[in-house]
Amino acid sequence: MSVLNELKLVTEEFLELIEQPITAKNREQVLEEVDQFLNKRSQLLAEVRPPFSEAETELGTLIMEKDKEIQLKLNHLFLELKKELRDVKKQQISTEKYLDPYRQVASNDGSYWDKKQ
Repeated sequence: MSVLNELKLVTEEFLELIEQPITAKNREQVLEEVDQFLNKRSQLLAEVRPPFSEAETELGTLIMEKDKEIQLKLNHLFLELKKELRDVKKQQISTEKYLDPYRQVASNDGSYWDKKQ
């Protein structure tokens, strides 16, 4: 099997993986699989060498189109993860403030400072 055909198959499998709904339960597994697919694809891309025939050129353009879809979906996944991390941090901060509301209060609150001397 040529490198481009193998790259096409890996790209299609990768696209199928990313199109699946990602939940909190399967997120870690999906991220590990994404990492594995990225490694496979980078190895295969390193093996691709010109000159290309007409069929290989068409196959390359098909792979590039699918790669654009993958990039969009990965960017969307990354943004979702960033949003989730921000939400978790906000939740932690609000929980800390609820448990100890007087933690941030200044120690000299309510005292009188005489500036005449």
